[in-house]
This record gives sequence, C-alpha cells and structure tokens, in this order.
Amino acid sequence: MKNPKTGELKAIGMGWNWLFFLLGSFFGIPLFLYRLYLMGGVTILVNIASSIFMGASAADNPIGTLIGLGIQLAFLIYLGMKGNELIAKSLLDKGWIFAKPESPEAQVAMSNWKIEAPTARAF
Repeated sequence: MKNPKTGELKAIGMGWNWLFFLLGSFFGIPLFLYRLYLMGGVTILVNIASSIFMGASAADNPIGTLIGLGIQLAFLIYLGMKGNELIAKSLLDKGWIFAKPESPEAQVAMSNWKIEAPTARAF
C-alpha cells in the first residue's frame, strides 16, 4: 500500500494475521496500534463479556467458563482471518492506494477482500 501524499509504503500480508490472533485479546492493543479503534473497542467488549461468563460461573458451573472461552476463541479466530483485510481497508479509507495495482498479489488481494482498485485522490 502506498500513501500518494507522502510516498510512504506499507506491506500488507495476505491470509492469517498471527499478531491479531495471538495478541488481540490483550485489551485490543495491536488493533489500536494499527488505528483500528472500532475493532479495538469491540475487543474490549468481547473481553468483558467473556470475563463475565467465566468469572460468574467458574466455581459453580464450568459450562459458563467454556462459553466465555468459546466467545474469546471465536473472536480471535475472526481477527486472525480478517486482520489483514481490516488493515488494508482502513488504509484505503484514509486515502492510501495499492502501490502496484496491476501486480498479481494486488489482484488477488482485491478479489479476496472484494474491493476495487482505488486511484490516487487529490489531497
């Protein structure tokens, strides 16, 4: 991805985002670092919801703990699968463009993420 105003380049991977999967539950810190504030907030809410299930029923009902862990794991799997797409779409919304939109990698990314190749906008 390229910022047409500054010329800055950022490489966005395809596929699984290990950072979001492994560290996403730590208060959404990786999401906030990538300026995905809404998803960071959702992560905090998911952490609170899963903690309520796990804390309220840990001693009395282990099913609640499993539900809490299931909620957390499902959300982390979602972040792992969609993390790179979230980053790319966030950058596109901020005016970034594909550095080489004609490259096979960019074409696959646009196809998988269901986006069109943006053109450079006037800033």
